[in-house]
Amino acid sequence: MIDTEEFQGRIAGLQQALTDRMHLRGATLERQLRRAGRRLPRRQRRAADIILGAQDWMAHAKLARVLDTSQVNRAFADLHAYLDTLNPQEARKTALLRLAGGIVLNLMLLAGLIYALIRWQGSV
Repeated sequence: MIDTEEFQGRIAGLQQALTDRMHLRGATLERQLRRAGRRLPRRQRRAADIILGAQDWMAHAKLARVLDTSQVNRAFADLHAYLDTLNPQEARKTALLRLAGGIVLNLMLLAGLIYALIRWQGSV
């Protein structure tokens, strides 16, 4: 059986990790995970579903006794292991570089189009 206070502490730690690593806001873990959506890999989404189900079961004393603690512990470990690999600064830098690359590509295409238009106008 999982201690309720320990479980709520682990939930709070997971919420803090989601806020710090993925910049997800939300009053509850469920809302944060819904906002994460497909940014979480499938395996971590399944682990999150296990944790949310366990959270519902922990609200009932009799259901909390039959909860599979090893599965819940694995789900917590899996989510934390994934979140520990994320680097918010690196993600921000990658997003800025992708944005800059897209802008440069569009400017090159525009310049090529203008050059082709000028060449076409000169030949007519």
